[in-house]
Amino acid sequence: MTLAIVFGANGFIGTHVAAALRTGSNIEIVGAGIGRPSPGLEEDWLGVDLLSDDRLETHLLAFRPDVVVNCAGATEGATADLVRANVLTAARLVEAIARSGVGTRLVHIGSAAEYGSGPIGRPVDEATCPSPHSPYGIVKLAATQLVAASAAAGKDAVVLRVFNALGPGMPAESMPGAALQRLTDAVSCFTSRIEMGPLGAVRDFIDVRDVATAVVAACVADRLDAPIVNVGSGIGHSARELLLAMAERLGFAGEISEASAGSSRSSDVLWQVADVSLADRLLGWRPVHDLRSSVEYMTAGTGSGGPSHPIVP
Repeated sequence: MTLAIVFGANGFIGTHVAAALRTGSNIEIVGAGIGRPSPGLEEDWLGVDLLSDDRLETHLLAFRPDVVVNCAGATEGATADLVRANVLTAARLVEAIARSGVGTRLVHIGSAAEYGSGPIGRPVDEATCPSPHSPYGIVKLAATQLVAASAAAGKDAVVLRVFNALGPGMPAESMPGAALQRLTDAVSCFTSRIEMGPLGAVRDFIDVRDVATAVVAACVADRLDAPIVNVGSGIGHSARELLLAMAERLGFAGEISEASAGSSRSSDVLWQVADVSLADRLLGWRPVHDLRSSVEYMTAGTGSGGPSHPIVP
């Protein structure tokens, strides 16, 4: 039986990761984070603030988990806040695992924002030199380097560099999350026009359910022979393609105008698609959901993306 502790299990990605791990017949999980536990983890919840809790090592020694999954972090905020939420949390986990001597595997969620922009038309593989354009990308890269250094020192650790995840509970600050809210509002208020930023950039949109299965694969793999693994769909779609699919699904037939400013996290990145061949070779993992399936999932039930789950450390 594999025991996993999922930090940030009540955030966007963490909620889906916890749900996927719970379906594993030989996996037990404990959720960890601040705030309310995600559904299904009420009895297996560890209230932990990675920024201030001095009992991390004690918790690890008490549970002796086979795997720690770090989904904690923040996508928006002042740079100092991003450093605390993304770098310091990762540093504290790396150090606590090392001090505990438990031999726990660390699976850390990274971000495609670490890569920055690359040559148009060329998939980004893990050997690509990172060149982040935003404070968010910079701090995520710093956290990745901490985990990768731990792996280089002989620890069992891997970073899953997640591209543009789609699903219920997406952060409202993300382009897909903002678009979903504006389209939903437009439909409910009978508005015939919404404003977005530039929509020509090509991105690799990955279903959050596929992200979750990649995490499960990393948790149960016999060995991890690479410190960083891309998790994406391997297919590029423009932001406008995504919005048109969302608009069709929600019944919005009005104008989508590119009149507002783009995201500060990604406006300079014109083309970014993952090479996911390493994930296939190392983890035996491939995505199974296409863009339409992802749009249907994130808009199912209420006609919107559902309640937004904050990403919390």
